[in-house]
Amino acid sequence: MRYVLPALLLAAALAALALLPGRAPRRESEVFPYRDGGVREVPAAKISHRETGSWRVPVEPPAFLAVLPDGRVAVAGGCAVAILDANGVAQARITWQGGAATAVAAAPDGRLFVGTGDRVLDAGGAPGQPVAAWESLGEQARIAGLAASSNEVWVGDAGQRLVWRFDHGGRLLGRLPPPGAPREEAFVTPSPVFPVAALPDGTFWVANPGRNRLQFHAADGRLLRAWSRPGMDLGSLSGCCNPAYFALAAGGAFVTSEQRIARVKIHGQDGAFRSVVAPPAAFAGDEGRPVAVDRAGRVLVLDGSRIRLFEPGRKDGRTEERKAERP
Repeated sequence: MRYVLPALLLAAALAALALLPGRAPRRESEVFPYRDGGVREVPAAKISHRETGSWRVPVEPPAFLAVLPDGRVAVAGGCAVAILDANGVAQARITWQGGAATAVAAAPDGRLFVGTGDRVLDAGGAPGQPVAAWESLGEQARIAGLAASSNEVWVGDAGQRLVWRFDHGGRLLGRLPPPGAPREEAFVTPSPVFPVAALPDGTFWVANPGRNRLQFHAADGRLLRAWSRPGMDLGSLSGCCNPAYFALAAGGAFVTSEQRIARVKIHGQDGAFRSVVAPPAAFAGDEGRPVAVDRAGRVLVLDGSRIRLFEPGRKDGRTEERKAERP
C-alpha cells in the first residue's frame, strides 16, 4: 500500500501533462518504482494459471492476435495474417502489399480487419479474397487497436488519441471523443497502445491507458461506465500507460497485459483484482504482450515469435474456485 497513493497522484499528473502541447513529462523510470523488487514479486497463491505450451508464430514481426468465432487464431505481423487451428498449426495465410500490421480483429462472421499504421484493411473471411484498403486516417494516425461487431469496426488510433467508428464497408460513422468534447473525455495515449474489444450486442470496451482506465461504451459512443485502478501494487494497473492490451473473458472478466512491469492478470467486471495469469518473472523485457482468450478458456500471450498458452490451474495442481466465471 505504500506505493498506491503516490502512484495515483503521479499518474494523474502525467496524464494531465500528456494533454498539454509542448509539455514533456518526466521519464517514467524517474517517477514510478518499476525496478523495486517488491513491486515485481508475486506470491504463488495469487497465480491462477500455468503455462501448458507454446506455438511458433509464422509471421514476422508478430504484432497482434485475435480469436475467430470458430476457435481458430489469427496472428498478424509484417504484411501477412496467419490463421492457426486450435493446436497452433498454420492453416492459411492472407497477404497484402503496403504497410505492416499493427492490429487485427475478427468479426462474429469470421471477417478479418487489419490495422496497418494509418489505415484499416478489410481482409475478408478466407484466403484468396481481395484485401481492400480503407482511406487513410491521416499522417498522424497510429492504429494500435481494433474491434469488430456484426456491423461495425472500432479503431484505436493512438497517434491522434481517437477511437474511430466505421461500418464494415469502411464508411465513417463517428469518433470518440467527438469534436468539441470537454477535455476530461480525452483519451491519453503517451505510448502506442490503445486496445479495443467489442461485444456481440455492439457495445465495446476501450482502454484509456494514460488514465489506467477501461471504459464501456454504447455502439453510438455514449459512455456507460468505467473502472480505473492506478497504482503500483499487484491489484492495480501500474505506471501511466496501462493496460497495454486486454481481452474479454467468460463471465465478463478482463485479461489485462501491462507494460513496464510485464504481467498478465485477471480483473473482474468492476475492475477488482482476481489473480495473476503470468507474473513478471515469466517474461524477458518490460514491453506489454498482446493477449486473447480462446474458446477453451486458455489465455494466449503473444510473446515475441511464439504464442504462449496459459490454462487455469496452479503448479501445485489446484484450480480456481470461480469455475462459472473462469476465463
